Amino acid sequence: MVTRDEGATESGARLFGRSYLLANGVQLGISIVFISLMTYMALYAVRLFAVSETAAGFAASSFILGAAVVRMALGKFIDVIGRRRTLFIALTVFLLCSLLYPVALSYPALLGVRLLHGAAFGTASTAITAVAISLIPPARRSEGLGYFGLSATIATAVGPLVAVPMSLYLDPVWMFAFVGGCSLLTLICLALMRVPERSITAVERAGMWRIRGRDLIDPQALPIALVVLLCSGGYSMIMTYLTPFLVLEDRALAATVFFMIFAVVMMLVRLVAGRLQDTRGDNAVIPATILTFAGALVLLAVSQQWWAVVVSAVLAGIGFGGLLPCLQVVGVNRVSGDRVAIATSTHYLMLDGGIAIGPVVLGPLIALTGYPGLFLAGAVLAVVGVVVYWWVHGRGTATPRHGAGAQH
Repeated sequence: MVTRDEGATESGARLFGRSYLLANGVQLGISIVFISLMTYMALYAVRLFAVSETAAGFAASSFILGAAVVRMALGKFIDVIGRRRTLFIALTVFLLCSLLYPVALSYPALLGVRLLHGAAFGTASTAITAVAISLIPPARRSEGLGYFGLSATIATAVGPLVAVPMSLYLDPVWMFAFVGGCSLLTLICLALMRVPERSITAVERAGMWRIRGRDLIDPQALPIALVVLLCSGGYSMIMTYLTPFLVLEDRALAATVFFMIFAVVMMLVRLVAGRLQDTRGDNAVIPATILTFAGALVLLAVSQQWWAVVVSAVLAGIGFGGLLPCLQVVGVNRVSGDRVAIATSTHYLMLDGGIAIGPVVLGPLIALTGYPGLFLAGAVLAVVGVVVYWWVHGRGTATPRHGAGAQH
């Protein structure tokens, strides 16, 4: 039996129920902690342990590794354990990890905390997304997920604004107190939220510990998740290499301007992209957003002018801000209700994989082509993503978008 949120009316048209808004609060809290510490951690590791830049970078990215590993096995267990119970355990561990940093007094201890913290984040973000999907009326799923994604977008702007001044002017204990406070607020949101649960059949419970490939990655959601992998690989070129590129060009301020514009435009486009997808269809939105994102990378590669940085930030915000929630909707709509958690896990696994693997695979291009060649390679990944999208989904969207697989 599925408990119903007060926002799920008989017509199924109401979106902004209390529990949906609280789910957004949980997502916002964990995302602010994630982005803030990603911005803060490399410099913290260098100062505290005098490690190399590579080791400091791993201190930051090991969080993503922890999230990616747990997502691989998480999907099938969320509904077995229970969504509220999963969220409570994950958010409690998330809070404890936020408080453990001051006592992680060696580099290996810091990595251990980062890996555990990332695992808690991966669990919480996957579970809260599955909850949010259950709270969104199926006919407004693209719109609802677009609004839900605003939480992570806001965190993209808020995290660096908090972390950079704190890294420069305050003792680290204040940073960890801040992320601890954000983590505590997520638990308060959960306590006030009505969490829809899905009943587990006897067959599912009996097969709980039998791990098959489809228990880790949903085969129906995987084709569209490969598009996420490719596009997030291009996105990782911006997140990892834009700042050092502009600093080397003596334009550090341009990097700050880029990310501020990028975050604002992402917020704005997510207000309209989901509604457009719901009313006009997947093909009206997804190819255009991917190509717009590719255009942003090309512009970064071919021009070093201020106007190019500003325009590319706008294009990247439109493209990446629109494509992620829209692709997630396609992946969820391809599966039945009992597979939503695994489809969500598959989406985030590919997102994490692209961000983590992209710099490792394409980073060596810097020595051969410089940063412009790197950004062009990211654009190529995005264009390949359009081709994959059309092959696995776009050419077959004449069937109704909200069929049986979209129902919960």
